[in-house]
Amino acid sequence: MAPILLLMFVWFYYPAFQSLLYSFQEINFLKMADARFIGLGNFEKLFADPAFWLAAKNTVVITAVSVPVLVILGFLVAYNIEAVIRGRAVYRTMYYIPAVTSAVALTISVMYLFIERGEIPTLLNRLFGIPNVTWPADTRTALAFVCILVIWKNLGFFIVLFITGLQAISNDIIEASKVDGASGLQRMLYITIPQLRPTTSLVIILSIIWCMQCFDEPYTLARSGGVVGSPAGTTSTLVTFFYSQNFRYFNPGYGSSAAFIIFAVLMIVSITQRALASRSQDHA
Repeated sequence: MAPILLLMFVWFYYPAFQSLLYSFQEINFLKMADARFIGLGNFEKLFADPAFWLAAKNTVVITAVSVPVLVILGFLVAYNIEAVIRGRAVYRTMYYIPAVTSAVALTISVMYLFIERGEIPTLLNRLFGIPNVTWPADTRTALAFVCILVIWKNLGFFIVLFITGLQAISNDIIEASKVDGASGLQRMLYITIPQLRPTTSLVIILSIIWCMQCFDEPYTLARSGGVVGSPAGTTSTLVTFFYSQNFRYFNPGYGSSAAFIIFAVLMIVSITQRALASRSQDHA
């Protein structure tokens, strides 16, 4: 285990500890020797920064929209794939391909489906009155486009997780419920979903973490159109804010304070979710 632990120390633990030290310093990448300790100064500045709160709001929106869709749609697709008799492996592969595709390539490819007067914007405009614009470049639709990309990219992985959970359910329970006259809906609600509680818990935790760490999609959009977070900051997230402070403004102390806010939020969410899951299992 020593080589792996050594690599983890070099590439994870030491940088994380160094970043923690930076968060309490006023430091510039171009003048590292002039660093000085300022205590909680970076955090105080952070909570007074409108750009940080905009990034936090966008991150919350992406998470609040994407997580329920990933969990519900992931389960429904997996449930229906397992019900298919022929071509099951083909469907699994088709849904999983986006999960192993480069986020940059996926973002650029999907962008062309949402250009102004394209088929998708035109169809959505006719059906729901959504503005017929280039979604990634319009402040009204750019964040929604990021949510679509996040769901599209990650759905296949969660489908595979749910399929694995479904396959672990004993067929004896299913067969016994059929003998007792349970309908398909009753089997799903009272047998399948409760049996999938550990898998669902894992999917919720992973989807929250991945959505709150959203970076590739808004960064790729920015590389196509300008500053990270464009247009007008509507696609800025906490991770792009951290990136910009470090590598655009050369301010690692301020950027590191944002990184540890993300870490604290994710830690709280994970602990809370695990506690709630354990409590529900105890009651069950």
